Amino acid sequence: MTLSAHDDTAAAMAAAGLVPGQSPSPVRLPAASVFKTRAARLRQLAEGHSLGDWLGFVATLSDAQQQRIDAAPGLTPGASPEQQWQGDLQALLALLQDQVPEPARPTLAALQHADAASLSALAERIVGGTMEADDMILAPFVMAALQVAWTRHAAGLDAASVAAPATAHSCPVCGSAPVAGVIHVGNESGGLRYLHCGLCHTAWHHVRATCVACGEGKEVSYRALDEREDGARAEACDTCRNYLKLLLAEKVPGAPGLDPIADDMATLALDILVSEEGYQRIGINPFLLLGE
Repeated sequence: MTLSAHDDTAAAMAAAGLVPGQSPSPVRLPAASVFKTRAARLRQLAEGHSLGDWLGFVATLSDAQQQRIDAAPGLTPGASPEQQWQGDLQALLALLQDQVPEPARPTLAALQHADAASLSALAERIVGGTMEADDMILAPFVMAALQVAWTRHAAGLDAASVAAPATAHSCPVCGSAPVAGVIHVGNESGGLRYLHCGLCHTAWHHVRATCVACGEGKEVSYRALDEREDGARAEACDTCRNYLKLLLAEKVPGAPGLDPIADDMATLALDILVSEEGYQRIGINPFLLLGE
């Protein structure tokens, strides 16, 4: 289903008393409980879902991520996420050893014995969106470790020191493309769009009804699966033929609340619809790719 494009940015910002191009919180850094919230949302979404088993598996992975970040909440002095993620990987593999199905245990063993250079090359392919067929089974564990390292880093920053123009198309902390956009509700940010990083979980404000990839707004339209407005739509651009998934926070009231990665996974059918029309997704969700 195609929805007509409309730009309500000016009205939403005027209601919030904002100057166009600015937001009350240009950058929102991740909370320490992000993985706990995701696990709860995944289990909620898994009930009766065609991808329920996969959503449940990623929930187990999220539990391990939360355990790891709780056990090691700060970066080693002088270290960077690039230097720490492999240690996080080994810690996650140990936590998951008795939690994953028997067929997945050889994968854990392969990662436990992989050399640092091979793991670094694998991480570059995953983050860069150039995964090979053999990478697919390894990707969720590696991505989970990368998320822990980068989220730990992002959570320790001062949001006021992170520059993020309202037209930024990549994460101001780690440089990754957004996994999805969220239209927020509330007195401060009601109606505003924040893009969410799938790696470090930073969110940053971006003006609405303009393509995140090319900046154009005249050829933007929206797709949804049906008229029920289940909280997900795709913002498609006919100028560059890219699209970004938008999630409506008002459609997910209460706890555990919307989680961009979890809700992105659960709305895979929308990605299939838009890709069949010839649009290319902006950014990746490795868990979503594996869920296909």
